[in-house]
Amino acid sequence: MPTTIEINKQFKIGEISPRLFGSFIEHMGSVVYTGIYEPDHPDADEHGFRQDVLNKIKALNLGIIRYPGGNFTSGYDWTDTIGPIEQRKTKLELAWRGIEPNTFGLNEFFKWLKLVGSEPMMTINLGTKGIDDARNIVEYCNFPEGTYWSDLRKSHGVEQPHNVKVWCLGNELDGHWQVGRKTAYEYGRLANESSKAMKLVDDSIETVLVGSSTPKLASYPEWDRVSLEQAYETVDYLALHNYIDRCQDEDLSKKAPREPDDTPTYLARSIEFDKQIEAVIATCDYVKALVRSDKTMYLAFDEWNVHNFPEKEHHDFELGSPVDWCHFSMEDTLLFASMGLSILRRADRIKITCQSLLVNTIPLILTDAMGESWCNPTYFVMKDLSNLAKGTVLQSVVSGSVYNTDSYQNVPFIDSVVVDSGTELICFVVNRSVKEEKIIVNTTFNFTGEIVHSELTSQNLNDKNTRENPTCVQPKEVKGRVSLANQQIEITVAPYSWNTIRIGK
Repeated sequence: MPTTIEINKQFKIGEISPRLFGSFIEHMGSVVYTGIYEPDHPDADEHGFRQDVLNKIKALNLGIIRYPGGNFTSGYDWTDTIGPIEQRKTKLELAWRGIEPNTFGLNEFFKWLKLVGSEPMMTINLGTKGIDDARNIVEYCNFPEGTYWSDLRKSHGVEQPHNVKVWCLGNELDGHWQVGRKTAYEYGRLANESSKAMKLVDDSIETVLVGSSTPKLASYPEWDRVSLEQAYETVDYLALHNYIDRCQDEDLSKKAPREPDDTPTYLARSIEFDKQIEAVIATCDYVKALVRSDKTMYLAFDEWNVHNFPEKEHHDFELGSPVDWCHFSMEDTLLFASMGLSILRRADRIKITCQSLLVNTIPLILTDAMGESWCNPTYFVMKDLSNLAKGTVLQSVVSGSVYNTDSYQNVPFIDSVVVDSGTELICFVVNRSVKEEKIIVNTTFNFTGEIVHSELTSQNLNDKNTRENPTCVQPKEVKGRVSLANQQIEITVAPYSWNTIRIGK
């Protein structure tokens, strides 16, 4: 039977933040060096920025980009990254066991970001550093002039402040892998005092409290509760992180991975994403009541992605040695798309997200040193979401066929979100079924008859874009699969496909 979706223009979930679909650059593996920055590359500009990569990133129209980590930040000294490049120190980088020459530093990032056209989201070091370091970097980046740090910035050739509005208060400090790991209580106290000091320098900024690194940790979501209790009134967002593997363990204490999931189970794993979002919202609202606050805590899902096995070998303490450089298949892309829809469904509470990572580490874009660049199929899903998910998410009442697996029950074959952009109704649809599916959308809108239907699918779920065949999986515009009858939309979607249907109003 067809899936039916009931839509009423009066029933809305929430407005979509311009920061809702962003990404993430970390000094990790080959993300920066030979990824976005490679001065000797034939396509590099005068700043060393790879133009082939830059142009692909610009086309994404990302709302926000997080920098410089990630785990990297817990040992990060931002003062090593400023001033004349030839005077900067080369250091060991312990999070990813690399060499950090600091040739791509703070001001190089902002110069690159201006070309990209996205907003920055800076992460401070609350692992090995603390309050003084936090307030000083805000002064360097945001204060106009007349103080030590602001005048130092000007002496580095940056006259105007960078005006960074969003600041992450560290990263994954509950993780045993983290340099400077802390308990939830001590982290919450440090984050609270750091946020206060930073906002005394610039009261226009917003801060993001570190939440649980992953739902697989036994401390989840207790970490979130305890740290939030210490900092609720001082911070603006709580961070979430999650990566979904094809062979994911139940918890991090297990040594051997499970057998790979079959396709129906794997594609249903986005349900874990929905559960996590709802659990963290519930935790935030509990703390809101506990501390008797009038403020609603919003969420920053600042690390999310599917995960795959590395295809290039990493060598410790080698500059630009890749970490988790990998291809994604069409199957991975369908799960990634459903994760994006999980975020969009809670646009009322999630205001910032960062797909992790942008280049070369479980990436949207792949590069070879001194070689070519090309896009994983997930790139095209992100491009649709970051360019087209604008306006208001509408409530959907959905009825349709479902399936069961050993791990999940009542999984809809059709995963969808409907957005009202103001001029268009946009239906984002994932078909998890092996067969063609029909959808009927009943609305209260009147339509102009203008229809654009983009489809991403492939003959084989294992198809990937490689350097030898970089266009194996590409979106295409399809005709004749969408029809209008007054206020009703009828859609036919291909098996195992990602679809965006734009209908003029």
